[in-house]
Amino acid sequence: MYLILPILIATFCAGIGYANPVLHFPVAALGFPLALELIAFSNCSPHEALKRGWITGTFACLACLYWLAYPIGVFGNISWFLAVPCPILMAMAVGAYYGFYTFILNIAYRKLPPLFLCIFSAVLWSTMELAQGHFFTGFPWMTFSSAFSYWPESIQGAAFVGAYGLSGLLISVTTGILIWNKSHFAKVWSVGILVLLIILGILRTDPETFSTLHSTGNATIGIVQGNINQGLKWDAKYQIATLKKYIKLSKSLSAKADLIIWPETAMPFQIQDPSELRTTLVNFTKESNTRLLTGAPGYILHPKTRSFSLYNRAFLIDPHKTTFDWYDKSHLVPFGEYIPLKKYLPIDKLVQGVGDFIPGNDASPLLSRNLAMGILICYEGIFPELAQERVEKGANLLINISNDAWYGKTSAPYQHLGLVSLRAVEQGRYLIRCTNTGISACIDPLGNITDSTSLFVNAAVLTTPKLIKGKTFFNANYELITYGQLVLTFLFIIWIAITPINSTNKKRKRIIQ
Repeated sequence: MYLILPILIATFCAGIGYANPVLHFPVAALGFPLALELIAFSNCSPHEALKRGWITGTFACLACLYWLAYPIGVFGNISWFLAVPCPILMAMAVGAYYGFYTFILNIAYRKLPPLFLCIFSAVLWSTMELAQGHFFTGFPWMTFSSAFSYWPESIQGAAFVGAYGLSGLLISVTTGILIWNKSHFAKVWSVGILVLLIILGILRTDPETFSTLHSTGNATIGIVQGNINQGLKWDAKYQIATLKKYIKLSKSLSAKADLIIWPETAMPFQIQDPSELRTTLVNFTKESNTRLLTGAPGYILHPKTRSFSLYNRAFLIDPHKTTFDWYDKSHLVPFGEYIPLKKYLPIDKLVQGVGDFIPGNDASPLLSRNLAMGILICYEGIFPELAQERVEKGANLLINISNDAWYGKTSAPYQHLGLVSLRAVEQGRYLIRCTNTGISACIDPLGNITDSTSLFVNAAVLTTPKLIKGKTFFNANYELITYGQLVLTFLFIIWIAITPINSTNKKRKRIIQ
């Protein structure tokens, strides 16, 4: 029972707490860290806490990441016999972070006063999520605060401490709840943080009081969701039909839109090469006098070696220019867009039709009239540092183009949207999201999701974001907040390492069985 109960709580609460298409109740997500802290504060050894936390975290992650089997089994040319274990292995890898969390917190519980235990649990969790976003190419999909993204009032703290920092504050509340009866300071801390987040949410989401960011104008953006069958997308027979479908959907928007956006790799051909397809595409922009941002594969030719560098690219096509501007995706998906250790792994990547992509290195905004567009392709939108870099370089609008057809009708499209929404709040920018099969939407700087589309439908949506100038507290103090919590974590760990277990903490050792 010592292990079964936390597993059941964590799995169920993570399953319905994080976004999903069946039943999403964000506050239930709090049961996930509560289950881990039940283990950390129990009468078990640190090593036993590590093992139990890892197993519990693995089951919770599996409840959220089960969808990984779908793209691998359907599009990866891999049998379901091999595809099904993939999300289990990923859940075990991510679950290891939660094992280390319970391991360290178990030791801290024996040595830290209650108030400092609450503070430490916050910075430790934030540091853990920061590590998830950086180690092994990064996969911060389980960012805890993203579970609350569909309740904008609850995520306003991200504008001040970022998504990871907000996760930590929420976790410290659960810590205070578990040791509620043992310390008045823990009560004050947990209640204080909760009240602060609630007041912040109320004040910032009130249009009359939200005035920290200033608009420099408006834009009218057309979002086109082509709903192209992923299994046929790279078939040469369907290239003309795909292009015609996007043009047809766009014609209803072109008269009003300053810019029309098509999704990631919407055009499954080389736009740079002269062809009938390219001519048709360029003629559409000229005839409709429409600026177009579209995803497509791109390349750079190296004449000396007679080789190519291939990129996952966003092209900006301006009917008044003879050349294209573009952005190359900088954070690629391993096994989706390239194969790590390709010489040693006898498998192919998921994205068919082109060779392995290489990352770009320029995060400068694409410019069109008064638009300075910071581009985030696909899951680049789940990384706080990438959105930060684009705004630092002058972006007044964030644009996320993606192809979520890989995920089918699973939890992934909903979770992906929730994660991307945090970037809008952190950076104080409108974020336009255009996907192949949904969910496409406009997200304002408060995290409100508007003009959203359904999954697997054709859609042409007109949205009117404001172009924002200015910085959030998080953007202005990004390095201090990001690395400050990291420094605090290590200072706490040093304190814990040199502090003996005193008699008071020995008595606390058996509070939670």
